[in-house]
Amino acid sequence: MSDQYTVLYVEDDPSSAEILNLYLAQADMQVVHFDNAPDAHRALQNLTFQLAILDVMLPGGDGRELLKDAVARNIPTIMVTAKVSETDRLEGFELGADDYVCKPYSPREVISRAKALCKRSYRGQQSAALLFDGLSINLESKSVTVTQQTPALTAVEFELLLTMAKQPQQVFSRAQLIEQVWGSDAPITDRAVDTHLANLRKKLGDSKAEPKFIATRYGQGYQFIARKVSS
Repeated sequence: MSDQYTVLYVEDDPSSAEILNLYLAQADMQVVHFDNAPDAHRALQNLTFQLAILDVMLPGGDGRELLKDAVARNIPTIMVTAKVSETDRLEGFELGADDYVCKPYSPREVISRAKALCKRSYRGQQSAALLFDGLSINLESKSVTVTQQTPALTAVEFELLLTMAKQPQQVFSRAQLIEQVWGSDAPITDRAVDTHLANLRKKLGDSKAEPKFIATRYGQGYQFIARKVSS
């Protein structure tokens, strides 16, 4: 696909919106900006976006409902908000956010994160699949099929799964997963990694107690354990 991405940006503070709109445009991103939740919901229903940057506290609605809508449409999403507690961040990740930036923030940091997320989500892949017992990973469509179902994974969930599935049986520490999926400088906590993996397991129908795909190795990290099959 083209390297120009269409971004849904929802922010009700005029000065913040003006600055980030400028930076997004300079990064060659096409921005569709709204300052309220109802208009943003309508845009999600009628337009196509490659990225969403959402505030939480918005006129006319809750940004977390917008997040759910964006995730349901497989749109990579960054939450940008003044809600800075770890509980708030973990709630955002549990709802499917791919990244979370706390205010006040550097516009350059948001742009860097937006570019990295788009690159991870839309980088070219060969038309191929990784096949495992009970699970297939399509590298072109970035989709997963498990027991004849296709769960909707977020960009981060897909990257976590793909990172481990490319090296089955290897135990990945949380630090290794952070480095490979987000980058070593990303302010992602171990608990955030655990939250994303818990969401991923749930969508795969996997069990922590009796895992078929992702096993927890206590004191070490996580391991992809499914048996690879020939195509």
